Amino acid sequence: MKRFSFSLQKVLDFREFEKKQAETELGKAVAEETKIENNLELIAKQRVETVATADGVHDINALYGINQYFQLLDQRKEKLLEDLTKAKLVTEEKRDVMREAMKKCKVLENLKEQRMAVWKKDEAKREENEIDDIVTSKYNAQEKNQ
Repeated sequence: MKRFSFSLQKVLDFREFEKKQAETELGKAVAEETKIENNLELIAKQRVETVATADGVHDINALYGINQYFQLLDQRKEKLLEDLTKAKLVTEEKRDVMREAMKKCKVLENLKEQRMAVWKKDEAKREENEIDDIVTSKYNAQEKNQ
């Protein structure tokens, strides 16, 4: 029995490679997004801690410093929010690329499965014909001997 050979296997392998690359890129984009979100949470925690510390402060210079710190935190927060928006756009683009790569892979995998099913059917038919030929030749040989 000969082995099944898919003529587009190299294309399928390439599509799978592209899919893995897209998965990697998507993972990096999601990691960047998560990193930014973690930094935003850290800024929120720092703000809460500073508010708790500032409750007991009565020195005007210290309060001015705390106010300056709040402004710095707000600036960082605004920058991180901008970065997060950009990161979300990049992540969505990477998701689209990933979906497209998965779609291309799936089409070729389905084609391969269809061709394999046809090949199996043809192989079964061929084997059946060979068995029929063997049985027929043995039957004919026995009749000639009698």
